[in-house]
Amino acid sequence: GPLGMLPGSCALSFQPMTHVPRYVPAKTNQGWSVVGLVVLLAAAGIFATVVIHKRTYKHPTDPTMRAAGSKAVAGATGH
Repeated sequence: GPLGMLPGSCALSFQPMTHVPRYVPAKTNQGWSVVGLVVLLAAAGIFATVVIHKRTYKHPTDPTMRAAGSKAVAGATGH
């Protein structure tokens, strides 16, 4: 064909862009189960941390507290 014209095979496959109205509703409430799981895991982690801390923490002035590597002294008292 003349210059500037598309070959016939391209012209057959060309379809004009027509507006197709399609409404896709937003699904905005589907992430709450994941949020709940994350919050639950965070709460469980905080709870476990508090329990472990309360069971194992000794204040530095606690008479039963001793430095790493030092021998336990029977009846040790604070200064």
